[in-house]
Amino acid sequence: MSQSPLRVEGSKSYADAWRAINILIRSDGTWSGRERNLCFRNRGDGTFDDFSFVSGLDFDADGRAFVPLDLDADGDLDLILKNRNGRQLRAFRNDTGQAGGRSLAIRLRGRESNRDGVGGRVWVETDRRTLMREIVSGSGYLSQRARQAWFGLQSGEVVKSVKVRWPVGTYQERDGPPQAGSLILVEGESSMSPAAPNRHEAVPSEPAGLSQATPEQGMVLAEPLPAPDFELRSIGEPTATLRLSSLRGRPVLLNFWATWCPPCRRELSQFQSELGEFQRLGVEILAVSVDEPDHGEKVTALANELGVRFPVLLADERTAEAYSVLNERLFDRRRALAIPTSFLLDPEGRIVRVYRGEVDPEHVLRAVGEGGGNALPFDGRWVVSRPRRDFEELASAFAERGLGPTAMAMFERALAGGDRSSRLLNNMAGALIASGEPEQAEALLREALGADPTMTDARVNLASVLLARGEHGEAEALLEEALASQPRDGQALSALGSIRFAQDRLDEAERLFRRAVEARPDDARVRENLGAALASSGRFAEALKHYERALDQGAEGAALHTNIAVLHMQTDQPDRALESFLRAVEEDPSDPGVHLNLARFKLQVSDLEGAAASILRAKQLAPDAPAVLVLEAESLTMRGQVEAARTVLERVLQRFPDSREAARLLRALP
Repeated sequence: MSQSPLRVEGSKSYADAWRAINILIRSDGTWSGRERNLCFRNRGDGTFDDFSFVSGLDFDADGRAFVPLDLDADGDLDLILKNRNGRQLRAFRNDTGQAGGRSLAIRLRGRESNRDGVGGRVWVETDRRTLMREIVSGSGYLSQRARQAWFGLQSGEVVKSVKVRWPVGTYQERDGPPQAGSLILVEGESSMSPAAPNRHEAVPSEPAGLSQATPEQGMVLAEPLPAPDFELRSIGEPTATLRLSSLRGRPVLLNFWATWCPPCRRELSQFQSELGEFQRLGVEILAVSVDEPDHGEKVTALANELGVRFPVLLADERTAEAYSVLNERLFDRRRALAIPTSFLLDPEGRIVRVYRGEVDPEHVLRAVGEGGGNALPFDGRWVVSRPRRDFEELASAFAERGLGPTAMAMFERALAGGDRSSRLLNNMAGALIASGEPEQAEALLREALGADPTMTDARVNLASVLLARGEHGEAEALLEEALASQPRDGQALSALGSIRFAQDRLDEAERLFRRAVEARPDDARVRENLGAALASSGRFAEALKHYERALDQGAEGAALHTNIAVLHMQTDQPDRALESFLRAVEEDPSDPGVHLNLARFKLQVSDLEGAAASILRAKQLAPDAPAVLVLEAESLTMRGQVEAARTVLERVLQRFPDSREAARLLRALP
């Protein structure tokens, strides 16, 4: 038998997985993988026929619940189906009864038992078989069928008797009952009376006609939201830019459009035709094109063709990303940014309305004329806790996409609203670390841990800040505490492994890095760390495999290629080593170190001219670096220019008297 764990252990990967699932289902993903619905017909002999296709029930919406009931009062059971996505409610009419079958429905009315006879059983005996149904409550997931016993009867089948076992344990039987229809059987009474007629109207056989879509009237935000700031280039003036925040003090209609979008053209023309009215109300229109960056001429040509006289801007990648993230999280159901989409900003730069699709300028002008307030389109009062926007979640979403300034604005908005939760402080600190502000991050992390000393993420983030400053003692204690509560936290394992590596405790470092790889198999940085530990232990071939796997996972940088090149040398693969050294130079040609590494390789393979060229490039980048000058002297010596080498080494020792390498080479000269 399984047992509960003796201590509480968290799992970051488990929490991350649930977060990913919640994002998926709010983005119209499916739990079922678009499996089609199934429908089976009971043949009465223990086998079933697959009627999924012929019944029309096998569409691939994410089905969740169903209820059988007689919608059209024709004696057979119809079906209501609930889906999580797609059309969320569908009604299916059952016409199989027209083929000669019929049904008998029996509803129980209890007196000593409960009123609906829940828990009771009903048997119907015919001249061909005995059927049984049980009255249940809570018959399915998110659904409840009618508390009625339905019996489908074959053509010509005769009902001989009805027998009931009531929930209290008593039995009741009636011979020669009606042969079809809906009946009521009352506990303790011998007669069966017809049930009241079904009041539902028949389900139409054809879908109702859809009315033509009307122009978007806008969705009002219950709580205004700060619009992400930007500074974008204006068409026709390559050097002119416009910053959104410079328009504070007046309303702004921010319209996202594209040249390939026909509704956008109509919309821009309508905005231009009403430009005078917009100006009268003090509204600034900004049309932001999301066309490809190199399509500026096409955007300019269309704006000129339409006679647009308000600012037309070209969106950069960060602005398009910021408003895409914003649009996804404005509502519970996440949607990609539709084109066109417009945002109405109040004079404080806050979004108060969103228009998805083409919008009639009249609706916007009316909204501006109505003013701001609390953004609710109706009077009233809250009788339950008023919903609040989760600015911390929104800020974290911006931070995850690398949109630091926008993320910080949302974090500040959350703080201004009184939220100083540990989660908020930790996530805000993470954004500050990413933007190179570790001191402010440290203060927030210590506050977060003060409120929740067990918060693993805050411990790990604070340890990372301390490690960057070289303060290994407190960082080590924090990481050990984090791993005590979440032993599979990949970030904590990797960070503690780095400390053990710096302490030259290579066996422990390797074990920690291996556990980190198990926890985060797709993290290229963790694989690099494991590769470094293996290389330091002399296991070059295994280290090389992890470094190359990190490369396949998207890792990059001159240091990575240099490490791979060194390992190729250690495993006697000079051609591949040269390739990796050259890749390192391509990654960061302004780093003198990569040129020195390439020069050392060329000296090792006796390519003296190639080494001299690489040393010259390194010397151009760092003319006074002792490492560059020492390698230059070594190269001169190998080329037979001993006196020139002596002069270089003496100059190095004059400026850097503690250079042991220069002193060693000077002593070795003939």
